Amino acid sequence: MTRIEPITEVIPRRGRGTQPDGDAELPPADWEMVSGELRKGSATSWLATVGRDGSPHVRPVFAAWTGSSFVVASKHDAVKSRNMRADGRATITTDIGFLHVVVEGLAQRVTDRERLQLASRTMQEVFDWPTEVVGEELDAEYGAPTSGGPPYEVYEMHPRKAFGFPMQDTFEPTRWSFPPR
Repeated sequence: MTRIEPITEVIPRRGRGTQPDGDAELPPADWEMVSGELRKGSATSWLATVGRDGSPHVRPVFAAWTGSSFVVASKHDAVKSRNMRADGRATITTDIGFLHVVVEGLAQRVTDRERLQLASRTMQEVFDWPTEVVGEELDAEYGAPTSGGPPYEVYEMHPRKAFGFPMQDTFEPTRWSFPPR
């Protein structure tokens, strides 16, 4: 697992009623802490892709954080799969309890056996979902009720930008910019 070091910036608060209580100076959220929370996989994530006509397409997914990227399993004929194959721009959003996290990046289909094995291990570690690599897909004994059933293509999204929006005044709103891959 490659550790990623993003550039961290505070997103300025603007407008009446947006400042923290008192004179508190709050730190930006720490990406390493956020990354650790993402590895717990405790919440549903939402994947937004771009349709052929430019319209957004949003669905709940199990987006498993590898420590440097998200992996998503999707049926070959699912709209989200078609969108990621045609235009890899994607956004994954989730709630890690104290922070709403939005991660933007480029999703690409994974066919390399080593990356597929990483995706399989990550799905097991993060969601306790046993899968196995079969050819260029992941197979499993079961899948989500609306998933179309296994096997699944795997898409990997490396972050370009991420945003953390605190639910309480524990951190400043934060933007992270990641080095190009």
